[in-house]
Amino acid sequence: MSEEKSTRVPAGTLFATYFLGDDQLSDTTGASLRRVPRQDRSEQRFELILDTTAALIDELGYGNLTTSLVAKRVGMSGPGIYRYFDGLEAIATALATRNLQRYIERASVVMADEDMTWEDALSGAVDVYCDMHRTEPGFRWLRLGDAIDRHLIDESESNRTVVARLMSQKFVPRYEVGHRDDLLQHVEIMIEIVDSLTARAFAGNPDGDQFFIDECRRIITQYLAEYLAATLEEAEKQHRLAEI
Repeated sequence: MSEEKSTRVPAGTLFATYFLGDDQLSDTTGASLRRVPRQDRSEQRFELILDTTAALIDELGYGNLTTSLVAKRVGMSGPGIYRYFDGLEAIATALATRNLQRYIERASVVMADEDMTWEDALSGAVDVYCDMHRTEPGFRWLRLGDAIDRHLIDESESNRTVVARLMSQKFVPRYEVGHRDDLLQHVEIMIEIVDSLTARAFAGNPDGDQFFIDECRRIITQYLAEYLAATLEEAEKQHRLAEI
C-alpha cells in the first residue's frame, strides 16, 4: 500500500475544495489540515472524526470539547488525530464547511423542481434549513460556520455572502427573474433573516417553534416579491440591452 502524502495546507481552501469543489471557491486561509484524505480508509476516518465531533457538540457543547476527547471517542490516540487535523478548530472548520455543502446540495434539489413556483422553492429552502437543525448533529451550534469563522470559505466574502452568491446563481436562470445589480445583497439579507429567525425557533424547542418558522417564510417571501416588483423595469431594460 502506498504511503499517503502528508501536507499542511490552509484548511479553508482544502475543506471547501473537498466538500464544494474548486469551481465555486476562491483561495482562503484558516486553521490547518495536516493530511489530505487520498484513500478510502483515510476518507472514512476523516468523516468519522467529523461525525463524532458533531455528536459531541450536541452532547457536551463545543466549549467542553478537546481534541483528546474527540480522539478517544473515535478510537484513536491523541497524537493520532493530529495526523489529520491541526486541532479542534480545524475539525470544527471542516464540519461547518460540510454543513454548508449539505445545505447547498439539498436546497438546490428543491430549486430544481420544475413544478415549483419561486415562492414554494423559497419556502422549501427554509424547510431544508429547519430540517438540518432537527437532524444534522452539531448544526444548531455551527450552522453555516460563523461561530468558527465568518470567512470560512472565502477570505474576501462572509459565509453568508458565499451562500447568497451560490443561491442567486441558481435562482436567476431557474425562475428567469432577470439580472438585478443588487440582487446578491438582497438575497444575503434574506439569509440573515432566515438564520436569525430559525435560530430563535430552535433555541428552546428541538422541533422548532412553528410561529417563528412560519413568520420567517412569510417575511422573506414578501421581501423578495416587493424587491422583484420594484426592480422589474430595471431587469427588463437589462434584458433588452443584452439582446442588442
